[in-house]
Amino acid sequence: MVLITGSELAIAVIGRGKVGKSLLVERIISGKISINKVTENSIEEPLNLDVRLIPSGPNVNLRIASIEILTKNPENNTHNCVKAISDSDFVLLVLDAREELDDNETYLIAQIRERKLPFLIAVNKIEFGTNPNLLTELDALDVVYFEISCQENAGLDSMKKKLIRMLPVKPRAH
Repeated sequence: MVLITGSELAIAVIGRGKVGKSLLVERIISGKISINKVTENSIEEPLNLDVRLIPSGPNVNLRIASIEILTKNPENNTHNCVKAISDSDFVLLVLDAREELDDNETYLIAQIRERKLPFLIAVNKIEFGTNPNLLTELDALDVVYFEISCQENAGLDSMKKKLIRMLPVKPRAH
């Protein structure tokens, strides 16, 4: 994991494999990045990016984690994601618009709330349609989410503006 130093904020970008986490990070920072992928079932290499989301804003460390889909126990499935959120100041959970929430994602939302972390949910891949059950589930959980398409650059500007407004002023003590 990336150690937070100075005024750097850490953002964990978490979600299942193939939901568009890497592309979303590229869109947020408005540039191409190179990410060394490993298996879908493990945490991906942490990103050490010197990023400023706004010209006068803080530096941000970004790291990407995939939900492990190895057992039916959400606590085991999400170990790496829980580690990523525990070391972060802000969490961005990325979901596939075509799916419904699974136990892992519900568990992660509970973990984020338990740690009192600010977070957003990006419902990505809306170009393929959106599962109405997913939106109903998110509404029932009373979470802030944005329907986006990283592929078509839809909804990203408003999500990025909200993310910037929600970022903490300074890192938490870890």
